[in-house]
Amino acid sequence: MISKILIIMANGVLCYSKTFVGSDDMDYDLVSGFLTAISTIAKEIGGGEIKSLKFRNFNFVYTYDDEKLCMFIIVTEIDDPEEEAQEKLEIMKIEFIKQFYDDLKNWKCETGRFEVFDEFAEKHIFIPPKILLVGELGVGKTTIMDLLPGETVLELDEDLNEIIQKSIPLSVFKKINEIVLREFDFEDLIKNSKIYRPLLDSIDIICIVTNSGASNLGRTQRLFSQLEKIVKKADYYVIANFQDLENTSYEPEKVEDLLGIKTYGFCAIKKEAKEKILGIINEMLKISIIEKIESKQV
Repeated sequence: MISKILIIMANGVLCYSKTFVGSDDMDYDLVSGFLTAISTIAKEIGGGEIKSLKFRNFNFVYTYDDEKLCMFIIVTEIDDPEEEAQEKLEIMKIEFIKQFYDDLKNWKCETGRFEVFDEFAEKHIFIPPKILLVGELGVGKTTIMDLLPGETVLELDEDLNEIIQKSIPLSVFKKINEIVLREFDFEDLIKNSKIYRPLLDSIDIICIVTNSGASNLGRTQRLFSQLEKIVKKADYYVIANFQDLENTSYEPEKVEDLLGIKTYGFCAIKKEAKEKILGIINEMLKISIIEKIESKQV
C-alpha cells in the first residue's frame, strides 16, 4: 500500500509531498538529502540509477524524468509488490512533468505552486486498501457484498476467471476514502492460488465468512490452514454469519477460539446489518492499516 509520495528537485530540495496513510511527521529535508546523496554515489561508482531502497518497515521506490529535473518517490509497505508501485510512479512522473514543466525549469522555490497536484494524486496514485471476502458457497458472501454501497463489478482475469469486486466509499477516516472488496470462493482460491498469485500478493486483509455451523467451521479451519501457508502478508479476520440461528450456530467467541482469528458475529437479515458490516470493515482497517503503518513510523 502506498503511504506517501515525494518529489525532490535535482538540487535536493523537496518540492512536493503527499501522505495518504500514517503520520506526516517525516523529516523530508533529511530524506531528500539522503536519497539525493545515495543516487549521486550510485552514479559515481558506475552503479546506474537506483530503482528502490528497502528498509525494515518500508520501501522507497523512485525514478527520474528524462531531463533529471526531479526525483519521484513512492513509499510503500515492505511486502507490497514493487511492480504496482512502479506503474503508479510512471503515471505520477508523466503527469507532474506535463502540468509543471515550465515551473520546474524556472523554479523559484515556490512549493505552494504544486499543491494543486493533490487532486490528481488522490485519484490516480493512491491505491485503496484491498480486502478479500472468502468463504464456501452459501455462507453469505454475496449478501454481505450487496449490503455495502458501490457498484458490483464482474471482471475476468487473463485466464478468464471471474473476479467479483466493489469499490466502497468510506467517510470515517481522514485519509482513506475508499476500499476495494473482492469476493472469492474459498476452495477455488486455494486450488488456483498460482493463477491468483498477483492478486494474493497485493491483498491487505482477508476476511473469512462462515455460517457458524459445525460442518462449515471444520472445512473452514482446513481451508484456512492451507491459505495461511500461501498468503503470509495479509491480516486475517472472520465473520461468523447466521448468528440468528441460535440452535445451530456457534457463538463468535467459540469460532475465534477454534480458528485463532479475531471474529465478528453477524446476521445479514437484521435491520442494522448494513451499519454493522461497515463498522466491522472500519475496525479491520483501523487495526490492519492505520495503526500498523503508524506503529512502524514511530
